[in-house]
Amino acid sequence: MLFSVGFCFGQQTEKVDFLEMNARVEIDTVNFKVNGQVQVTFKALQNTDSVYLDAVDMKVKASEGSPFKIVEENDELWITSNFKKGENYTAEFTYETEPRQALYFVGFNSDLKDYPSQVWTQGQGKYTSHWLPSLDDMNDKLIFNIAYLAPKNYEVIANGKLANTRSRFNNKSWQYEMNQPMSSYLVAFAMGDFRGTTSRSKNGTPLQLYIETRHSDKVSSTFQHHDTIFNFLENKININYPWQNFKQVPVRDFLYAGMENTTLNIFSEEFVVDDTGANDRSFVNVQAHELAHQWFGNLVTETSSKHHWLHEGFATFYALEAEREIYGEDYYYFKIYKTAEDLKALSDTGKGQVLVNIGGSSLTYYQKGAWALIILRELVGDEVFDKAVENYLRKNAFENVTTEDFMSEVELVYGQSLTDFRERWLNQKAFQSRETLEFLKKNEFVQEYMKLAAFRETRLALKQGLLNEAIDFPVNEYLGQEAVYQLNGEDLKLALPLYKKALETNNLYVRQAVATSLTSVPNELKTEYESLLEDPSYLTIERALLHLWMSFPEKRSDYLDQTQAIEGFQDKNVKLLWLTLNLVTPDYQSEQKSKVFRALSNYTKPGYPYQIRQHAFGYLYQIDTFTEANYKDLMEGVFHPVWQFKKFSRELLDTLMDSERHEKAILNLVDEFSLKEKTFFNNRY
Repeated sequence: MLFSVGFCFGQQTEKVDFLEMNARVEIDTVNFKVNGQVQVTFKALQNTDSVYLDAVDMKVKASEGSPFKIVEENDELWITSNFKKGENYTAEFTYETEPRQALYFVGFNSDLKDYPSQVWTQGQGKYTSHWLPSLDDMNDKLIFNIAYLAPKNYEVIANGKLANTRSRFNNKSWQYEMNQPMSSYLVAFAMGDFRGTTSRSKNGTPLQLYIETRHSDKVSSTFQHHDTIFNFLENKININYPWQNFKQVPVRDFLYAGMENTTLNIFSEEFVVDDTGANDRSFVNVQAHELAHQWFGNLVTETSSKHHWLHEGFATFYALEAEREIYGEDYYYFKIYKTAEDLKALSDTGKGQVLVNIGGSSLTYYQKGAWALIILRELVGDEVFDKAVENYLRKNAFENVTTEDFMSEVELVYGQSLTDFRERWLNQKAFQSRETLEFLKKNEFVQEYMKLAAFRETRLALKQGLLNEAIDFPVNEYLGQEAVYQLNGEDLKLALPLYKKALETNNLYVRQAVATSLTSVPNELKTEYESLLEDPSYLTIERALLHLWMSFPEKRSDYLDQTQAIEGFQDKNVKLLWLTLNLVTPDYQSEQKSKVFRALSNYTKPGYPYQIRQHAFGYLYQIDTFTEANYKDLMEGVFHPVWQFKKFSRELLDTLMDSERHEKAILNLVDEFSLKEKTFFNNRY
């Protein structure tokens, strides 16, 4: 061999600069494979005999007539020749792979017509090199132009501008082109039964919203304020949006809330809501967060995870600013007050983390990072802060950055050293709770909230007047909720008039606080509490239904009749609760019990969103009834790509195996497990 496969990222970027990739990617939805043709151009920065792309478990073949030797070894695609410093080269090859991660085929083994199949990618943390030869190192950015070949009944959405489409027989190609370089982890596509609409921002940027055809009536309720968010952030950051367009598409079983792929926010389908669902599950924060990343993360990109707060702290900070613009000052201050409480609690246990460091938690990079920027702006002033951010972005556009790049720009505009700030906020584990408290107390709403919160441990008889005042009309929903939560566990005779007053406010979230905290409903409050079943909130309805069903057995049939047609969010939260309560209400629809159980049991099937499956498993566990199909579905769940559901499935399986009855039933099914399932099962039990 003429080369070593032990190059580290730093060595590679010193030797070569990859410039552009033109690729044709065929999505094989029958064999769950990817076949591709790649033409990659690079510049040698030193004389060298080899350069590489990351290519995990790929079969690679150099194109006919290639002047280079191209081989795959140890998950790296090596291109070897006598490369001369300063010269540009273009290598061409084909590849084939069966991705184990980063690209996901969803719903293809399912017969559920309401959940059409999808394919989507997630590069960050999973690595694009599992489906496209690319660079795991984010420090080498290149321009990607990719044609996706898919069955013609699918819509394909990807990075950049759609240059053209071509249909041939049963397939259709979608040519997407970028005009600026980006890191490989941001390469992405989604394909499925999507419909799109396009509007334009004030500056003319195309804003493209996609949604599954079956949800076409939910576009406006899902993408609330999308144009306001875009225009606000572009104006606030004072740097024109740096890419060709901004697209958003929800997908099923996504690994996270959203992902800021360049020009393409892929996000979880759980945010697809109707007008009622939008009251509890707003997509505004995720929209704003992922859009902010188009500047902070995509335009300027960290050199390493040590500086990850430059992505997540900035995106969190600017998402908060967008929410402040839409929802107001009280919303903003309540939200940052709550994150300060979380950070202080973590710090007080000795688990605080240095912000500029590797291995930080989400709370550190996102929330502590945002707080660092809030305090920095307070310290240097709005004008200096905004100008420094603008200069930082302009000077480092399409490059990689460190914390020093940002801080030196702030100091330059500020004209003073920020050594003390660096020490307190960037290099200390402890959260600066005293400094944040001083900042928060400058806000009148926070003062009122803290005054009320200080009475949490005080007996109701001593604070009754204060709580009563907190729910006076017009009620502040944050103070009102706090007052309601403080009634929990108190003397009911004293609390009753306050509960009634809270319900009479007609504030959706104050009423929701009653539905959440008052789990045993007194007869004196029955009529008022029943009105919660009519609130435009699936969370409120779910909680009120359960608590009313538990509190008034004689009216269970009425409550079930009233809520029978309600589905709830995408996870069918109300529907699944209704099915369960139906089953444990013997005198309600007694002739329908088998049908109702089949309906609940069916929701564990692969093909349903993992949230629905998890709820169904949970309810089946509560009524302690599983079919053979449920056990098999649970076994399939232990390999699910969404870690939360995988963890849930494994823990539930552990619990069932501790039961003699369930263990016996599961052992009888082992021979029907797949080889992978048998191996897992035998090793674990």
